[in-house]
Amino acid sequence: MRTILVGVSSIFLLISAAGGQTAADLAKKYHHYEVYELKPGVQMTPKYDSSGVVCEMQVEQAHFVTNGIAFSPRMDERNAFSIIDDLVPASERGTKLNGPLEECMGICQTTYQYSNVAISITSDGDTRLIKIKWRNRSCS
Repeated sequence: MRTILVGVSSIFLLISAAGGQTAADLAKKYHHYEVYELKPGVQMTPKYDSSGVVCEMQVEQAHFVTNGIAFSPRMDERNAFSIIDDLVPASERGTKLNGPLEECMGICQTTYQYSNVAISITSDGDTRLIKIKWRNRSCS
């Protein structure tokens, strides 16, 4: 009798554990982010101001792809400017304020300043991260 009770209890525990977590379960526990695939393997995560308008975009190589894990955290440098042009065309950037500012310590961050946005590219030969931040919008 005791063996049957242990067996039934074990089966019940396995069935309840196999149910998995729902989106609602995860949302209660963790903050949800929107991620957009700009092109295969390249993702953009936006942040919004209090009115729901994008105030910042972060672009990076996807770390998890359809068929597994992408071990290279880098985007091809040649694609960086076409991605930037798609996300924030030159006409939306405003007036260029000064030449690019480059800071290097192992990896480099190059920042392009415009009247409407600041565009930063972090790289070590290949692009690791692109960050576009609007000057007149405050992220909440």
